[in-house]
Amino acid sequence: MPSFRSMFGKIFGKVKKLPQNLKYFKLLNGFIPVVSNTNNTEVYYNYLLRACIRAIATHVAKADIKHIRYVGGDTIHQDSDIANLLSGQPNPFMNSTEFIFKLTTNLLIHNNAFVYIKEDEKGNIQGFYPLNSSFVSYMESSESGMDDTGNLFVKFNFRGGQEVIAPFEQIIHIKRDYFESDLMGSYNDNALYPLLQLSNAVHNGIINAVANAPANLRGSLHFQGVLKMSDIQKKADAIMSKFFDIQNNSGIIITDNETGEFKPFENKAILLDAAQMDIIQKQVFGYFNINEKIVFSTYNEDELSAFYTSIVSPLLKQFGEAFTHKIFSAREKGYGNKIIFRSSKLQYTSDKTKTSIIQYLAPTGALTINEMRELFGLGMIEGGERRVESLNFVDVNIKNDYQLTMAKTSKAPDQPDNGEGNINQKQAAEA
Repeated sequence: MPSFRSMFGKIFGKVKKLPQNLKYFKLLNGFIPVVSNTNNTEVYYNYLLRACIRAIATHVAKADIKHIRYVGGDTIHQDSDIANLLSGQPNPFMNSTEFIFKLTTNLLIHNNAFVYIKEDEKGNIQGFYPLNSSFVSYMESSESGMDDTGNLFVKFNFRGGQEVIAPFEQIIHIKRDYFESDLMGSYNDNALYPLLQLSNAVHNGIINAVANAPANLRGSLHFQGVLKMSDIQKKADAIMSKFFDIQNNSGIIITDNETGEFKPFENKAILLDAAQMDIIQKQVFGYFNINEKIVFSTYNEDELSAFYTSIVSPLLKQFGEAFTHKIFSAREKGYGNKIIFRSSKLQYTSDKTKTSIIQYLAPTGALTINEMRELFGLGMIEGGERRVESLNFVDVNIKNDYQLTMAKTSKAPDQPDNGEGNINQKQAAEA
């Protein structure tokens, strides 16, 4: 069992010697290349917003991470160290599902997600670590001897006070709402925080309505005649100490001519009606491009399929492209190497629909036996990569030869008997 004295040390170890004269990387639009995540965590502590984020991250995390190669139009799965690392345990602290969940959550909250690629001294990849820091800055070096691809760095400042600067080549950066900055995704502040404040105000109003129980009396006392201010203060203090304290759970006071007449103030908590609450919820759901049924898991097959197409699939495509770009060299990518985050759309369908799909696709050889078993949650079997195809289908490349061969070997059809056949047979017999 390895010993972990410091997570920071375990992840970054001995950081390579870096240039000392770093400065902010110059952007085209004049923005400072810094993203601050100090206030974004407030989003995660709101019930409704967390429900939306959790729903998306949970479904995205169902994906499998694969290393594939495109060779001659065919997709060949690679049993490489990278594939085993990403599909099993990308780092010692999380498995593949947790890794994708955290990556997706960081992206939805900050609109920026960063992954540190840990390498050994020989450049071999040892792990992938999603980073959640307070500040992220893009830096550049003007030090002589640095080439065009080696003078860009990313600095991370963590809440614990630690700081690390890593070469840009070792950082996977995924962006969302990519518009204002040349490098960073846009903040959620202007678009999401008004909804966040409104949602919090609604919840606080409900809490205050419950807290303002009948025991919290509010009102005024009226006495007959004219009293000195000192007498009024004495009477008020006596009544307050007797009736207006936490022990008065009944919410009732008793008055007479001496104590005066108590007139309560109207004290109603202002709460939103169902229609107004629904509008707020729909605005939050709309921001994340999902609906209530996805959040509360009451969807049907078509609704889940639409969610996959509009949200899950684009995120998986973006993840795959980002990882492919940073993991493989230009030469390796030229040989068709790619990282894909794959989550079959068929997984979101009912067993009835899966059965129908298999009935149509299996005879064509489009699915292997293991792929058909996987649709129903069954494990792989030996020889399950074999494809079974019906003899009713023919290869389009040889269909013409096949038809000519069939035409030569088949017998000519019998002619209809119109009476002439009998005459010709009789003439042939007489001859």
